[in-house]
Amino acid sequence: MSTINPGFGRLLAGCGGALLIGSLFMPWRERAAGGSRSGWEVLTVSDVLFLITGLFGLAAAITGGRFGFFRRDVSLNGATDILGVIAAILLAWLIAFDWPSGASRQAGVYLALVAAATIATGAGDFRVRSVFPTIPDGDRQK
Repeated sequence: MSTINPGFGRLLAGCGGALLIGSLFMPWRERAAGGSRSGWEVLTVSDVLFLITGLFGLAAAITGGRFGFFRRDVSLNGATDILGVIAAILLAWLIAFDWPSGASRQAGVYLALVAAATIATGAGDFRVRSVFPTIPDGDRQK
């Protein structure tokens, strides 16, 4: 992990991944006739994104995120960070603007938001290497 304390970043990503997956089974909203619905029942497609994000958080915690992800220059931490940010933005939008009217929000949706932010924080690289980074030349033809 590339956070200031690598062990703490791995812990954050792993705990966030487990919490995000677990929150999908918790109550997210009240049913009209009583009872509650889980994240699997409330969401149609985005629940798969949240499951993948949680699995990436667990994988980044177990491996340390040192492996490339489809390309050599994209690490598992980078992909996990991107997925965590997307999941957090999607959950914040769902809570603030797209929640069904008349339905109350339960604890599961808030725990999912916290978990997505925790995954992004644990997998993110917040070290400033330089103010003006150099652009690699690569294999440019002159």
